[in-house]
Formats: sequence, C-alpha cells, structure tokens
Amino acid sequence: MALLSIFLLLAALVITTVQGNLSPLRWPGRGDGGDATYITVKYGNSKYLISRKAEPFDLAKMNGRCRGSGGYLLQIDNRTEDSYVRYKLKKIRDRSLVYTGITDLGSEGRFYNYNDKTPAGYLKWRRRQPDNWRGKEHCVNISRWGLNDIDCGRTARYICEIPL
Repeated sequence: MALLSIFLLLAALVITTVQGNLSPLRWPGRGDGGDATYITVKYGNSKYLISRKAEPFDLAKMNGRCRGSGGYLLQIDNRTEDSYVRYKLKKIRDRSLVYTGITDLGSEGRFYNYNDKTPAGYLKWRRRQPDNWRGKEHCVNISRWGLNDIDCGRTARYICEIPL
C-alpha cells in the first residue's frame, strides 16, 4: 500500500510539472495566445486581425475593438497591401462579408478612412462598384475580387490593422 501511495504521489508530481511547462496551444491562423476571436496574419509593418465571428456591423463599435488591440479598422494604403489582404481572404475560403474601415458616410462618393478621417489611399473596386445601391451603401467590404460599397448594418466580419 505504501508503494502505491508513493507511486501516485510521484505521478501527480510529474503531471503537475509537465502541465506547468506547457504553453497554450497555438493553432495556425488563430489569434495571439490561442485566441479564437481573430485570425492573425502579419505582413510588412502591420499585423491584421480578421474577426472569426460575423455580427451586425457598427463602424464605431468595431473600430473601438480594433483600437483596444492597438490598431484600427483596415485602411488600404497601396496595391501591395490590397493584394496581400485579398490573397489571405482567398486562403481562408470563407465567403462571409468582411468589412474594412473605409466609408463615405456624410460625403457620398468620397471615400475616407473612418479611424482618422483621411482620404482612402487605395481603392481597387470590384466590377461595377461602387454603386450606392438604393442610396444606402456607405461602408466598404473587401473580398478576393476587390472592394464593394455595402450597407453598413449587415452581418459581417471585419479586419483590424495594427502597426508594428
């Protein structure tokens, strides 16, 4: 009986030691620290967080979440960044809408970055876009085919950009 007690004690000690040395699992494409909230990718001087969950989009709320992570809703500055983000979305193979931080709210047809109110730097539109369908498309989503103006309240995912 004493031998069994010693064995169980040693087994518990080994398990505790091993568990203490394990780091959290980091699955490919998951957010920092194994966070399932975002798919994280890095490119150049930025890190991009692509939300995993679609929800009703709200520019201020989503930009606030991005700011809480040290960034802002995606601002596309040039062709290279646009191509990279669209490539990553294609690799994810999710056909959900994905919002950016580009909008023309209050300035129809003049698209700007919501976070800092600067003019949008690079706009590669999908064919026949922007069209402001029914006069209520003031947000911009991105897909592997390019940008599209869309109603701001749709259920969708979003992308945060965090400068490194």
